Amino acid sequence: EKQQILDWITPLNFFQRQADILAAWQPGTGQWLLSHAQFKCWESQGRQVLWCKGMPGAGKTVISAMVVNYLQTKFQSADSGVACIYLNHKETATQTLVNLLASIWRQLAVAKPLDPSVHALYKHHKERDTRPSVQEIADILQILIAQRSRVYLVVDALDEYPEQQHWALLKQLSMLLGPTTRLMITSRPHVEFHNIFPNLSAVGIQATDEDILTYIEKQIELAPRLSTHIQRQPNLDDEIKSCIMSKANGMFLLAKLHIGSLSTKNTVKAVRQALQDLPQDLDQTYDEAMERILSQGSDDKQLALQTLTWVAYAKRPLSVAELQEALAIEPEATSLDTDNLLDISIVLAVCAGLIIVDEEMSVVRLIHYTTQHYFDKIQSIKFLDAHQIIAAHCLAFLSFKELVPIASCRSSQPFEYQDQAYPFLEYCNYETALQAASLRGHISVVQLLIDHGADVNFTRRDDYGTALQVVSHWGHIQVAQLLIAHGADVNAEGSQYGTALQAASYMGHIHVVRLLIAHAADVNARRGVYGTALQAASCNNEIAVTLLLLEHGADVNAEGGRSGTAFQAAFYNRHLAVAELLIAHGANVNAEGSRCESVYGSALQVATLNGDIALVQLLLEHGANVNANGGPYGTALQAASSTGRMQIAQLLIAHGADVNAQGGKFGSALQAASLHGQRALVQLLLEHGARMTMEV
Repeated sequence: EKQQILDWITPLNFFQRQADILAAWQPGTGQWLLSHAQFKCWESQGRQVLWCKGMPGAGKTVISAMVVNYLQTKFQSADSGVACIYLNHKETATQTLVNLLASIWRQLAVAKPLDPSVHALYKHHKERDTRPSVQEIADILQILIAQRSRVYLVVDALDEYPEQQHWALLKQLSMLLGPTTRLMITSRPHVEFHNIFPNLSAVGIQATDEDILTYIEKQIELAPRLSTHIQRQPNLDDEIKSCIMSKANGMFLLAKLHIGSLSTKNTVKAVRQALQDLPQDLDQTYDEAMERILSQGSDDKQLALQTLTWVAYAKRPLSVAELQEALAIEPEATSLDTDNLLDISIVLAVCAGLIIVDEEMSVVRLIHYTTQHYFDKIQSIKFLDAHQIIAAHCLAFLSFKELVPIASCRSSQPFEYQDQAYPFLEYCNYETALQAASLRGHISVVQLLIDHGADVNFTRRDDYGTALQVVSHWGHIQVAQLLIAHGADVNAEGSQYGTALQAASYMGHIHVVRLLIAHAADVNARRGVYGTALQAASCNNEIAVTLLLLEHGADVNAEGGRSGTAFQAAFYNRHLAVAELLIAHGANVNAEGSRCESVYGSALQVATLNGDIALVQLLLEHGANVNANGGPYGTALQAASSTGRMQIAQLLIAHGADVNAQGGKFGSALQAASLHGQRALVQLLLEHGARMTMEV
């Protein structure tokens, strides 16, 4: 049953991705990081968060794989754990927050028997045919981490994760940190998250000259033509190394692309000429690669452009078999001709090194995420009709006579009917194509799919649900209008958010919220992890959406979801302005029933633990019970005493806090302060009548 649970909990498997990236690592490179003072401090349980920042192509992903391998080798006991996440902008549909957290849990859970809570969670959802929420995964992950003596988490390419979801991911990761948990993040330098991790350590990632030289030497060995040229002209070896070193600018990616360009040259003279013309930045290098593609013979050029259309603009990475079938589709044909299937080596050869086969995952992808940015930039010039071409080929494929009975099926489990003889069928059924086009905001493709009978209310059992929930999440209002015009149910449930309105509210897409309300969306629907749309907006600090929902009748004290009420969602996430707005509309500051209530105590206790004196003041001014007792800390004063919140303790006492109230895990405020060495607080409590001997 353990393996069934591991496979059920998340579709992500970063074990394979780690192995694939590590295979590309050149042994001996990157060792400078392991000996860096900041890394050693982080590794030895010093600073909790290490930020490795570097420009595109500097080798951050390979560095991540090297670090993961180093940690796994060094800490092999069952009490230690190492988990990694490799973010990819092309995989946002599967790399959702709940799946990412579950993948961390999966990696850490392999070595030990599963906790009973996991079996209970699995049974609960299997019986109901539902999926666990973010909070449920976070809970079992916290339990698992607490059972380990040390845990290292490595998150690569944070800048590839949707910017509007950075905060949610980082917030969840921050909650995993503790005395024995460490987090390493790689990204480009512009990513900002000091507000969540104010005390992080930072290390700049730039390939050293020694590392790039080692890499170049290995790549030359793997290039038959270059090796032959060097055998004839030994001096050419130093010329190549010197030139590429001078133009790589600390980027392995540039070095790799330059070697790829040189490796196609047929003579020594051609190599030397190319060395003089090597570009010095990525865009110029990609331009040069495209020029090589366009200068090929007609058949090779056409194949390369077709391949790049699929690899750069498909809704997700295609497997080798899927790409082969996609390229074999003839729009006027009535069936798939297997004689038209291409060998993948031919496909790779015509694309100038811009695509690779990810061997472990068996998918074809662009060589680097900057390559995707390049193709996004030139789409309006060279690939204007890419999405229409993809949609047309999908429709042609689904129209093949042998596939019509299968393609016309409608199922809430879209992949159950896939025929192993047609791998591409999994990619291109109408409904998943509709959701993919909706996610990207491709309105003409959405219209085309609807015209061919796609069910606008088809619900996938993943984090997005229906197409309308997808576009509501991403804020594509024109696509939302189109879907509604064709009968999309605005109150359909199925995503982690519950409804389209909750998704739009959480993401702050106020124009979509207005549209949904105008089409009779239920503002008080209680579904999903956030309970109501008002809770979703409050949780994510979307004050304008919060006000709009209140103006349209949202129940300010409605309970449900993981936060309990909208007010609890706001205060737990320290959103003072939203909390004030909710109070002004009648929010109950003493409401009970949330996870915060059962795990942390009252709202006042949570604000105290967070050290948020402004929120504590706000709560007290609006009638918060200063002596409410519950949760592990007993009272707010005990929470302040155990965490050294002097100003808050003074404020609580001034508002009538009982210095001798008993409860919680410490017994009293005085015992909490004494246990944690808070001398000033001990003095304060004694001055206000705290008794030194009490029953616990």
